[in-house]
Amino acid sequence: MTRLASCLILVSVGLLVALGMVMLASTSYWANGIEHPHLLVGKQAKILIVSVLCGVVIHRFQPELLRKLAPWIFLFGVAMLVLCYIPRIGVEVNGAKRWVRLPGLPQFQPSEIGKITTILGIAAYYARYVTEIRTFWKGFVIPGIILSCPVLLILFEKDMDTALALGLSCGTALYCIGVKFRYMVPVILIGGYLGTTMVMRDETRRARIDAWTHLEENLKEYQDTNRQQWRSLLAFGNGGPEGVGLGNGVEKHGYLPEAHTDFIYPVIGEELGLYYTLGVLLCYVALAIGGFLVSLNAVDVFSRTLALGLTMMLLLPALINIGVTIGSLPNAGLPLPFVSYGGTNLMFSLCSVALLMSVNRATQRRAIIESEACIPKPLSMKL
Repeated sequence: MTRLASCLILVSVGLLVALGMVMLASTSYWANGIEHPHLLVGKQAKILIVSVLCGVVIHRFQPELLRKLAPWIFLFGVAMLVLCYIPRIGVEVNGAKRWVRLPGLPQFQPSEIGKITTILGIAAYYARYVTEIRTFWKGFVIPGIILSCPVLLILFEKDMDTALALGLSCGTALYCIGVKFRYMVPVILIGGYLGTTMVMRDETRRARIDAWTHLEENLKEYQDTNRQQWRSLLAFGNGGPEGVGLGNGVEKHGYLPEAHTDFIYPVIGEELGLYYTLGVLLCYVALAIGGFLVSLNAVDVFSRTLALGLTMMLLLPALINIGVTIGSLPNAGLPLPFVSYGGTNLMFSLCSVALLMSVNRATQRRAIIESEACIPKPLSMKL
């Protein structure tokens, strides 16, 4: 099972990354202008190389070492999120403080770091209090407080979508390792109410939802707000089953905003057709099966929680992104993992995969040791 999990994860991620680079080459020409048509492809390729090298190093880490370092890694992630609120370090873009610029480093999103460090912190906590998982205080309240710190920091950056994805991912992991669901119900209800209130009080988000509910209406009040999703549906319709051919799509020519980032999936549908969009879905299904197999085969609570949380953290943004582009969900700002342009997201998505492979490698090694211990040693006889 461990070998099957490795194959599913590596093959699916490799195909998604390769497709992302091809589609970025197709869309970046129109996103960056004629003077520097391949600038974005070059940047993404450099980040991809660095990410693979980092992944190779992370893959060699033992889960036992990660467990010991997890509290400090968690605090580091929280500190990185706090940097978004510090003047001259945090960068505000379109009213959201999601970016950080440090001397000597390119601009990046600390929330991508925070997702991994939060999952590590929660996994290490439950590994320490294994016998308290089903209790109220140590099994639910204290880890809930730990989780709320990064989630709230991300939320008040005006990045509600990432905060929601992180909360759902960790909540799913908590439920699967044994936290009682009746403890979680009040938090889900209160969080849903507060989230709905925040959305309805935010004019931009409320307008997005209104436009989403009237997606096929060409009224003037909805034309600008629902432009992305409407053009996305047109791209899928234009592509049909076989697509118009790689590079021949028309929606990326300024009609579909953010065609190389959040809305790269419709470009795949327009240029390569239905078969490739279904292939992308199949890759995420394979990644999900591989990640869940890693979690099921894990031999301790830390590895199991870490694998499950990382798997959900990769899948939920993909599901939300695809749901938005096909008009099933209101517009959100989450990229398609491994495919969309974005250096921070690509790097830490690949780091998440490397952590999954590290857990799987440790499980496989332990299975080999246990199988060798069960083999009877040959008896020697003195003559």
